[in-house]
Amino acid sequence: MALWTGLYLVGFLDVARCVLESSYTVHLDKRTFESAQNYCQPGSFLTNIPNEKEMDKILKTIWDMDSKTTTSFWIGLKRDKGMCSEQHLPLKGFYWTVDNSTQSEVKTWKTEASSTCASLRCGLLSVEYSSSGAKSNGFADISCSKENPFICKRNIKLACPRPEILSTHDMIEPLHDPYTRQIVCRSGARFNLTCTKDLVWTLVGGKNVDISQLCLECDKGYRRDASGNCVDVNECEENNPCTQQCQNTEGSYKCLCSYDDDGVCNESPKPPATNSKNKSINRDKSVPTQPTSLPDDVITNGTGVRIVDGAGDISNIVVPVIIALLIFIVLLVIVAAIVKGCLRRRSVKLAQRKAEAVALNGSSSVEKVNEKEET
Repeated sequence: MALWTGLYLVGFLDVARCVLESSYTVHLDKRTFESAQNYCQPGSFLTNIPNEKEMDKILKTIWDMDSKTTTSFWIGLKRDKGMCSEQHLPLKGFYWTVDNSTQSEVKTWKTEASSTCASLRCGLLSVEYSSSGAKSNGFADISCSKENPFICKRNIKLACPRPEILSTHDMIEPLHDPYTRQIVCRSGARFNLTCTKDLVWTLVGGKNVDISQLCLECDKGYRRDASGNCVDVNECEENNPCTQQCQNTEGSYKCLCSYDDDGVCNESPKPPATNSKNKSINRDKSVPTQPTSLPDDVITNGTGVRIVDGAGDISNIVVPVIIALLIFIVLLVIVAAIVKGCLRRRSVKLAQRKAEAVALNGSSSVEKVNEKEET
C-alpha cells in the first residue's frame, strides 16, 4: 500500500511540475516600461529571470519570434528614485517587480548599472543572434520613459475560469498545458480554445467569436465552420438531392428540370447520347420547346427549365391528394342530390294517386292505394 501511495505522490508532483511550468510571450511593439507592465496584466507580468534555466527558455522564445533586429527587451527589473546602485549585489540595487526579490543566479550585466540615485531606472535584457539561436548579453538599465519591446511571463498563480459552453459538449484538458482546451460538441464539431493574458478564453483562429455559442445548432441549412460561424451547407455537393440539376441557395437548394417537346418535365435524367467518336453529348444543353401555357404553380427560368424548390417536394404528393379528395366530395354531393330528387318525385306521385282515389271512390279507395304502396 505504501508503495502505491508513493508512486501516486511522485506522479502527482510530476504532473504539478509540468502544469506549473512557466511560459513566455515576446511583444515586439515598443512601449514605455509602465505601459508594458500594464499590458502584461492581469494574467502575466514583465518577466523575471531567476536562473539560467529560465533564461534559456526566454532566449528560445525570442529566437522563435524570428525577428533578428530587436536586441533589447524590457524585463521586470526596476530601481526606484532615491535608491543608489549597489555593485556588490547580483541585481546592482534593482529588484524584480513581480515579488520585490533582489536575488538572481544570473549575474551578467552588459554595462555597469547607472550610479545616479536621482531618477527612476528600469532594466533591459540585451541579446545578440547567431546562426543557431539567440544569446544573452546580460542586463542593462535606462530611463523607464524610453520605449522598447518587452517580454511577459504567465502568472502561474492565476488561471482562466472554466469556459462556459452552452448545449451538450465534452471538454478535453491537455495534461501539460493549462492554457488550452478542446471543445467537442454533440454534433462532432471540435474547437480549440486558448487562455489570453487577460484570463479570457478565446477561439483559436477565430476573432470576436462568442465561445458560449459554439455548440448551439445553427438554423436549418447551416452549420458551424472551424471559426465558429454558421455557414451555408451545400446540399447539392453533399447529398445530391435532385434527379437532374441541383442549384445551391442560401440555407436551401433548388432542383432544375428540363421540359421535353410536349412540355412535360422529365423527372428522371436521360442517359447521355454518344456520337460516332464515343463523345458524350449533354442533351440538357439543347433548349427544349416550352409549352404555350403552363400551370400556375410551375416556375420557369425563361429557357424551358422548370425550377422546383427543395422545400416543394412534399407538395408534389399533397396537392394531388387534396384534389382527389375534393373530387370525391363533389361526387358525394351529386349522388345525394340525385337520391333526394328521386325520393321527392316518388312522394309527389303517391300524393297524386291518393287525390285521384278520393275523387273517384272515396276513402275506401285511398286505403287500397295505401295498401298497394305498402306492398
